[in-house]
Amino acid sequence: MSVAPVLAPATRTDSQKTGLAVVPTPAPARGFFWIAVASGLVVASAVGTSFHLNTQMAQGAYDLKNIRVELSEATAREATLEQEIISVSTPEKLRATASEFGMVPVQSVAYLDLTTGVISNPQE
Repeated sequence: MSVAPVLAPATRTDSQKTGLAVVPTPAPARGFFWIAVASGLVVASAVGTSFHLNTQMAQGAYDLKNIRVELSEATAREATLEQEIISVSTPEKLRATASEFGMVPVQSVAYLDLTTGVISNPQE
């Protein structure tokens, strides 16, 4: 234990005050409702934009799938038509088709000069 005497708290005079004073409670914020509404609108628009973009991307994926299917069908059709053209344009098939129309093979070749109107035969 200490032998020092216990002192009573000292009271300060007006000249010793530090300049601090009691401040009244601030008034409640009046704009809180509008801040909450604005924040809600920002969140709702962000979510709405996200949903819209997601929907557009999904629609684009479906469109791309459909276009690829159409491309596949067109490629298959092109291959089928090429095979038909090749089969129809063989020399045997052309000869048979020509004979159906009454055409006969040429016996001699003749050339027509359009400027002079002369028919020439290179075999002569």
